Amino acid sequence: MAIFETAFASIRLTNEERKSICSVTNVSPTVSAETAAAFVSAIETLYNNGECNARMSIVRNIVRNGGNA
Repeated sequence: MAIFETAFASIRLTNEERKSICSVTNVSPTVSAETAAAFVSAIETLYNNGECNARMSIVRNIVRNGGNA
């Protein structure tokens, strides 16, 4: 039976012009939405230029019967 195995997660923040503000890798894929939102709010405070758009990406490997990803 095949399973999904989480490899890593990252968060990317962009401004209104869709320009990257920051990217964070190796984020825990089990982070709560509240914690992630608090992080985004903190970056907005540091950036001090209005609201940012945030996206969290989670990469998962497909592990098949033989254990090959």
